[in-house]
Amino acid sequence: MATRQEAYAAIDSERDYQDRRWNANTTTTAGKHSATEFLVFMRDYVEEALHTVSREGEPAASEKALEIVRKVTALGVSCMEQHGAPHRK
Repeated sequence: MATRQEAYAAIDSERDYQDRRWNANTTTTAGKHSATEFLVFMRDYVEEALHTVSREGEPAASEKALEIVRKVTALGVSCMEQHGAPHRK
């Protein structure tokens, strides 16, 4: 288990990695994408996680899946940073 603070720290660490990996110096898009593109990236990673957990035993399957959950969550954060972050009403 993790606290919410620990979960957000993990997401922040992934966002830092993403910003270092995908920026104006490393890609022509400078890490900027449409909301649709972010959804495609997120779906691709979710499918990768499902593929992994359907073929590997525990605890390796869950460990790998959680790595991807962190990545997908951070992609969602990046999307909201670029396109807005509407609050639940």
